[in-house]
Parts: sequence; structure tokens; C-alpha cells
Amino acid sequence: MHGILAGVAAVGIVIVSRTMRPGETQFFLSFAKRAAMLVAIPTLWMLVQVLPLPFLAHPIWSSAETAIGYPIRGSISIDIGASVMALGFYLTIVAVAFWSAAVAVDRQRAEWILFSLMTATALIGFAVAANHIFVLPYFNSKTSVFERTQGIDCVAMGVLIAAAAGIRTLERYETRRTSPGRSTSALIRTFAACALALVICVAVLWMSVPAGTLVAAGFGVVALASVVLIRRLGLGSWGIAAIALPVVAIAGFLAASEPDLNTKGFSLAFATEAPASQISMSQRILGDAPLRGTGAGTFAAIASIYRDIEGQTAVFPAPTAAAAVAIELGRPMLWLIVATMAGSIYVLLRASLRRGRDSFYPTAGASCLITLSFLSFMNVEVMGSATAMIAAATLGLAFAQSKSRTVREQ
Repeated sequence: MHGILAGVAAVGIVIVSRTMRPGETQFFLSFAKRAAMLVAIPTLWMLVQVLPLPFLAHPIWSSAETAIGYPIRGSISIDIGASVMALGFYLTIVAVAFWSAAVAVDRQRAEWILFSLMTATALIGFAVAANHIFVLPYFNSKTSVFERTQGIDCVAMGVLIAAAAGIRTLERYETRRTSPGRSTSALIRTFAACALALVICVAVLWMSVPAGTLVAAGFGVVALASVVLIRRLGLGSWGIAAIALPVVAIAGFLAASEPDLNTKGFSLAFATEAPASQISMSQRILGDAPLRGTGAGTFAAIASIYRDIEGQTAVFPAPTAAAAVAIELGRPMLWLIVATMAGSIYVLLRASLRRGRDSFYPTAGASCLITLSFLSFMNVEVMGSATAMIAAATLGLAFAQSKSRTVREQ
């Protein structure tokens, strides 16, 4: 699946690069250059991790050298093949984000992407609901727990995407008199489709997810609703502060009141679904992991060393995405990524308050990023293919439409 996704992304980027108009290309490069510099930091670090650097090498290479009696030029990564695969997947997701942004430079195509994302998440929600109602055997097997939780994470973003699509349709309905070619009946049908997608996603979240995921989705909904309220009521800086400060205070209180925060660390304290043995194993790995990490994609390799003696045959992924990043890329890189996410949320929220009639695009991106930030400390499924692809496409759409442009035909 990773190979298919990479191939599709590559073909899409080639097509877009050959069909974009000069004005679109210039506008795309105006924000893509800064984004490229940010996403290049993890890329360069993953490359450093696979290079043969004896002075930075993980101690496991010294042990291997002693065991086989042959000199080894070790690296930071304990599994170079797994790190290369992780790097390839990361670059594929980045390509999806830039591909989405390049397509979404045009307003009409941006609407297509928004409704495509809404449809995709609604279908995922329908599949999760069918599993919950009919108890399908595949989706209840131990090997598919990751896929089921990944589907729920996609549905959490689907709530925000469907709500943004509904807001877009309402705004188009309100301004229909300025666009004589816009059909009122088509807008009503579109709004009905948005409402159906929203109902499906909300129903799935309500009946099949733990409280932590509901909280994560709730903060995203609050952010989206706050932006709409601020814009509708024309609130100034004091109004924005009156909404933002209580929300930040509540989030801080919930984090500080977590009883496991002092014993497990921030990256593991909020794990909601992993068994205690998996969390305990990850805690030992995190305690031994160097600040430079063990290499991207190497959690499974190092977990086989730390698993319980009682005979845990399968090696499961890390309990949370935050723990996986802290172990594999190192704790400094984890907090750099968190800081980048926080900065991106600020940029998108600011753009949503400054944007005109298309403010729902950056609002949806910021809301999804808030939800993903919380989910990253609750489960690891946000790093799955489906969740990452939907998140990347949503963020690409949000940044492409975060400011208006004037296309000059050439």
C-alpha cells in the first residue's frame, strides 16, 4: 500500500506540475518554500540516522561488533532498512500535502478536494459503524486493532471536514444572489450531503470511541465553532481572548490533572487504549533511548529486545505517536515537531480570521491539526497511512487557501 500511494503521488505531482498556469505556480511557490524548509528538518535527520557515523552510533552496534568479532561502522539507526522505509513513507505523505496544495490553489479545485475528503471520511465512518453493528470478524481480530483505531481517527477529522463543508455551503447559499449561475436546489442537496456525512461521523464517534478521542475531536470542534462565532459576531481582540483563554486553560488543566504524568512522562501519560504491558515496555525503551533516537521506524526492532519474558509473541507498535517519535527520532525532535504544529495552528487560525468567504479552509486545517495534536499523545494510529494521507491533504488544502490571490493569465 505504501508503494501504491507513492506511485500515485508521484504521477499526480507530475501531472500538476505540467498543467499549472504560471500565476498558480508563482502563488504556490510563495508559501511552499517556507513549508519545504520545515518538512526538510525531519528528512535530513532521518538521513543522518542511517549514515555510518561511529561517533554517533547506537551502542547496539558495539555489542554486535563484539559478538561477531568483526568491525562494524554503526549508525544511529539500529535497523537501517526500517529507517529507509520510514523515510520513504514520510516523503510520500509530504508529497501528498504539496500535491493537494498545488491542486487547491484554484478555488474550484479546492472545493473538489474538500468534498472528496468529506466523502472519504464518511465512507470510513460507515465501515467502522458497520463493524460496530454487525461485528465483522476481520475488524475484530487482534491484527486489525490498528486499522480500526486508525479509521476512528479519520472519522474524528471527518467531523471537522464535514462541518467545514457545511459552513461553505451555507455561505454560498447566503451569497447566491451575487452569483446568478448558482442553483439553489443544488446548494440544498449539497448541504444535505454535508449533514449526512456529519451525522455519520458524529454517530461513529459517539458509539465506538474512548473518551480521550472524543476530547480530542471536541477541541477541534470548539476551535472551528469559535472561528465561526468570532467572524459572525465581528468580535475584536477582547472577544478572541475571551474564547481562547478558557479553552487553553481547560486543556492545561486536563493535562496537569493526569495522574500518570509524573510516572510515565508526557508522551505516554495519555495513552488510552494500549495494554499496561505495552505501556510499561515502551516506558523502559524510552528511558534507555538516547536523545538522538534509535532510528526512524525501528520501534518494532527494539521492542523485540524489551518485550516480557513471559512470552509475548507479537510486537505491537508504540502506545502513542509521541512515544514512537521520541524513541525513534529522539526527544528534541519530538518537541520540535510539536512546536511546528503549534506554529502551524496559529498561522492557520490567524489566516481564517483574516480570510474572506473561503475562511473555512484554513479553519478546517487548524481544527484538524488541533485534534491530531491531542491524538498524537493518545494513540499511534495517527501515523497510519489513511490518517496521515487525509491529514496531509487537508493541511495542503488549508495552506493553499489561507490567503487570497489574483491569477494573472499569461
